[in-house]
Amino acid sequence: MRFEVLGPLRAVDASGSVVPVGRRQHEVLLACLLAADGRTVTDGVLMEALWGRDPSDRKHGALRVLVHHLRRVLGTETIVRAGGGYRISPDDHQLDADEFVTFAETAARHEAQGRLTEARVRYRAALRLWRGSDAYQGTTDTDQVRAAAHHLGEQRLSVHESCVDIELSLGLHRELCAELSTLAREYALRERLQAQLMLALVRSDRRAEALAVYERTRRMLADELGTDPGSRLQQLYTAILRGVTPTVTPAVVVAVRPAQLPAPPRTFVGRDDELAALDAVQRASRSGQHRSGSVLVTGAGGMGKTALVAQWADQNRHCFPDGQLYLDLDDDVPATVALARALVDLGVAPDDLPRQVEARAARLRSLLSDRTMLLVLDNVSSAGQARPFFPGSGDSLLVIISRNRLDGLIAREGTHLLVLGALPEEPATRLLRAVAGLSGSATDDIPALVKLCHGMPLAIRIVGARLRLDARPDVLVAALRDEQTRLARLATSDGDVSVRAVIAVSYHRLTAAERRLLRRLGLLDVAAIGFGAAAALAGTTTVSALTELVNGLASANLVTVEASSRIALHQLTRMFAHQQAQREDSAVDRRIAERQALDWYGQVSGRAQRRIRPTTSPRDGAGVRGAGHLFVPDLTDTAAALRWADTEADTIARLIAQHGQTHPDLVWPLAVNMRGWLQRRAPRDTWISVTEQGIRAAVLAGSGTGEATLYGSLGVAHSLLLQRSEARTAYQRASALFADHGDHAGVADVEASLGAMLADSGALDEALAPLLRARELAAPLDDPDLIFKVELNLGYLHRRADRQQEALDAYTSALSAAERSDNRDWLSASVHTNLGRVHFLRGNLDEAGHHYDTAVRLARSTGDRMREAWALHGCSDVAAARRDLPAAVAALHEAVTILEPLGDRRLDEMRGLLSALLSDSSAAPAPEDAPPPRRARRSS
Repeated sequence: MRFEVLGPLRAVDASGSVVPVGRRQHEVLLACLLAADGRTVTDGVLMEALWGRDPSDRKHGALRVLVHHLRRVLGTETIVRAGGGYRISPDDHQLDADEFVTFAETAARHEAQGRLTEARVRYRAALRLWRGSDAYQGTTDTDQVRAAAHHLGEQRLSVHESCVDIELSLGLHRELCAELSTLAREYALRERLQAQLMLALVRSDRRAEALAVYERTRRMLADELGTDPGSRLQQLYTAILRGVTPTVTPAVVVAVRPAQLPAPPRTFVGRDDELAALDAVQRASRSGQHRSGSVLVTGAGGMGKTALVAQWADQNRHCFPDGQLYLDLDDDVPATVALARALVDLGVAPDDLPRQVEARAARLRSLLSDRTMLLVLDNVSSAGQARPFFPGSGDSLLVIISRNRLDGLIAREGTHLLVLGALPEEPATRLLRAVAGLSGSATDDIPALVKLCHGMPLAIRIVGARLRLDARPDVLVAALRDEQTRLARLATSDGDVSVRAVIAVSYHRLTAAERRLLRRLGLLDVAAIGFGAAAALAGTTTVSALTELVNGLASANLVTVEASSRIALHQLTRMFAHQQAQREDSAVDRRIAERQALDWYGQVSGRAQRRIRPTTSPRDGAGVRGAGHLFVPDLTDTAAALRWADTEADTIARLIAQHGQTHPDLVWPLAVNMRGWLQRRAPRDTWISVTEQGIRAAVLAGSGTGEATLYGSLGVAHSLLLQRSEARTAYQRASALFADHGDHAGVADVEASLGAMLADSGALDEALAPLLRARELAAPLDDPDLIFKVELNLGYLHRRADRQQEALDAYTSALSAAERSDNRDWLSASVHTNLGRVHFLRGNLDEAGHHYDTAVRLARSTGDRMREAWALHGCSDVAAARRDLPAAVAALHEAVTILEPLGDRRLDEMRGLLSALLSDSSAAPAPEDAPPPRRARRSS
């Protein structure tokens, strides 16, 4: 069915026959539905249109009867019941008004491209669709229909004027006189129509009539509006009086050199790289490398985008001799409105503005073609807002400032991208001091204030203003340390400037699903998380859905996707998101989301642990249970597992610290699963801290097995730091817990560690008993990893007791057990280091060198930095014994470099040996008088 509203309302069937709609009430009802443009019109609105404000229930029945009649006449699927009202189905009808708009838009595009003949054809085709002077003629009983009719009428007049302009330029003035005379009398206050009629008359040698049109219009404007004709009419009138016959309707453009950019902030600091990047874009534009220059300056709210552009523009005014145009497009100003402002600011008279957005954009390009100007669009929300402003040719530069990353402009227009992040500490400090007016030496509180602002220039300026107003720095520090109130305090006292408000603008522009994901991300107090953890937080079940949500947040500069495919939030954004979650989400929903994320980390860390430390027993895998998670990395080998753990270690440590009390049953397995990475890569204080937090979580969760496993790990960490009392306590606690649970393998493992620690402390006789108990418990279990550990530590005891053959026998047994282990290379590295020491003490330098080199190779292949350093120390001893001083220095220097971040107990001693090697070549020990080993080369 085709509906025609450009005149009296009527329906036309497929054969072209008019279908009687019915009585007037049927026509009014149909007009209301058509004017809604596919949207639902509620029963109340329809009943008021038909019967006025009559709340009678009988009207509902009457409305249904009218709808039933229309459905019977027009087709049962034409009118759809939806949402407490009715709507016209868009798939089952055609509307002449839609055809009119399509013709008009196509004509405007042709006109903007200079294809005037094609534009005229389309404009006339659009006008021929009108069957009367008004749309919805006879049925404009409601505000909605009247508004739709008025809008179509305005479009019709604009189309008519645009078409006449083209026809006048084509010399059709005589043909237009009669048509324009009728229109000009009907719309006597439309100055553009009057000017067109005057031009048609004067070019048809009807000069007196043209002057009469001006005089009639002048009197009417004075009588009804109290104003004079505009510049277009006045210029045309003057030209006619002088006997000049214009060829076209005059378009008034007064040369204007705008200087509209806001002044740069008085205290602008830093951003040298960003200023240089803008310089580079400007030079490229002027050098002809690009037909027109454009750059997008983007970043989160409060990062100082407008301040940066204002500072750069102020420094480069000389580069834009024709001026600087600044448009703030906040509140999503439509492109057609913004273009009108730009054209008027460039000197185009308001009554000379083209009607369509394409024509306005073309006019702007024409004005810029021979100018060198800077155009700045601020607060741009979409690519569509900015695209009409791109210069076509010439040396003008367009700078777009947006909170959003407008990828479409980069992809289609080749716009340069400049992303503003947080200020580094040094310029942030300078900015705070400048805003606060501080001079002289800084107080101890200034660095703390800078840190609490997290590099956001807006936050720094607010704090600086508070200091300038005599706020005490120490009081401000104390107030801002509370994360619950920090955002509230990062605002001026009058509320004019607020960090929360700035972030909220971007937040409220997100979709509901994007806002929900941001709130979920704010629940975790971490710098960044993996995509899989984000999917778990959001409860997202498909990769594409999560990717779309993250892209939406990244486009709004509310998150950053790191090169490692992790999602990071600025700390102030995270606080905002966390507080929004407290307001908008229930406690149950927040708890479920946190547990989903912890479960994802539990699953992946368990996989990594089994790669890093294949000796892991089943008890270490507790808590790894998440099925169906997304983005679970494929940790194919030890190196991949270590890379993942290196990346996520800080995040996991913070999760353990944050959620140990709220979700202890998921936290202690995380601590257990980090044991392999902690032993190989972490500083000792980190190892101890994470393990102690895991122990507290295991106690809260009631997991004796988890508590025992973690106490065993804690004992190893204290042993490596020679904290023997703490190590003994931890081992004894672990052994007792394992015994309570009947875990003989656990007891044997801890007893073997305890014996090695006692041997290392010199208590050789006391060390033998726990090691023999461990051997007795391990033998029937036939666990190669456990047997390896017991035999290796027995070998260490024998070596310390100067029983070298017994040591060799034990090490040989340990190496044999290692060969049967899934973690052969890692275990074998320890054995070869110890065998190297035995042979070195016996003077077998070749054998010692072979074992040490093998240990270095194996340790490196498994990513164990600690064992690599121990083996390198041995390589240095061998090289020194051979009087190869450069090789000895190189090996020991590398060992010291590896151990420095780990906080190893022998670091000072190694540094002393290295210093001696560097200062005196005679310090290299001979094999026969080599010092006894000071490093415990044993399994832990």
